[in-house]
Amino acid sequence: MSPVADYTSLMGNGAGRGVPSALLSVIEQPGRLLVILPHDNPDPDALASAATLRYIATTLAGKDAAIALGGFVGRAENRAMVRYLNIPLVPVADLPLRDPATVIALVDTQPGRLNNSLPDGVRPSIVIDHHPQYSPMDQVPFADMREGYGATSTILTEYLMDKRLRVETKIATALFYGIMAETQDLGREASDPDMAATHFLYPHTNKRRLAKIENARVPREYFAAFREAIQSAVIYDRCVVSILGDIRYPDMVAEMADFLLRLDEVDWAAAIGRYEHHLYVSLRTTNRDVNAGDLLQGVLGSDHAGGHDMIAGGRIALPPGADWHESAARVRGRLVAAVGMGDAQPVRLCGG
Repeated sequence: MSPVADYTSLMGNGAGRGVPSALLSVIEQPGRLLVILPHDNPDPDALASAATLRYIATTLAGKDAAIALGGFVGRAENRAMVRYLNIPLVPVADLPLRDPATVIALVDTQPGRLNNSLPDGVRPSIVIDHHPQYSPMDQVPFADMREGYGATSTILTEYLMDKRLRVETKIATALFYGIMAETQDLGREASDPDMAATHFLYPHTNKRRLAKIENARVPREYFAAFREAIQSAVIYDRCVVSILGDIRYPDMVAEMADFLLRLDEVDWAAAIGRYEHHLYVSLRTTNRDVNAGDLLQGVLGSDHAGGHDMIAGGRIALPPGADWHESAARVRGRLVAAVGMGDAQPVRLCGG
């Protein structure tokens, strides 16, 4: 039985704890470097999952392992996480991803997705993810896909939930924060395994460092971004959308979409921003009976977006010389129509 089928069958019942022997057999290949590749602009879940897989490789297998950074760590909490938990990141350009002697592990992302820097034609040896499976995994030596989990960090935590394994404090803190951030304190798409994982991890966390991450200091520009998000926000019945303009880092759109969803008049919130030559889009909903990931794929294209029931994100390249404001307005129009608010009269959030 393949690892995909094996671990899918174990979802939610507590089985499968302990580091899988199939995973260790891939990591332990002699003379090969393990490169761990999260998505390009890693969030806490991706950072924690990557750090934990590196911990497993170095501690249990005695293997060199590097965490590749293909993009930008922008959000203040994420930068604080890297700093206070000593998560080492290596620019992806400095790593031999095309070398046959490299074992590549994707965490919190998958082959064929535009949000990671896996080179074309290069096959990973390990894929660990909680997103829906977007492509066949039968050629991947170890693939653990658990769509029913709220965070990839929960999968990695279950690998460590063996009484014979010591959980290092910084790893426990990273995993705990990764799960809590991804599920919004267990209030969004959290499963029983997510809750069990946080209960297991919390006694091992460094509470002082955790507080520094959760309350990370921010620059003045951060507040300007919130002002821009509020001033440009438009309500379409039960949906609010904000075109942010140029953003300082790609995951700012996710931060603003989460913020706008707190508006009690809406069930949907979206933020759109330009970073370099791409439009980034984040979509959020309070509706548990829909799939935001499928909806955003319909708006941006199946290769340009992904997500879960209540959260989704994606990006599209801007054509050379195109007016990006017009492109953003078209995306906004398609989003509003996709959530069923296309006929609604637009109303500015703050008037004017």
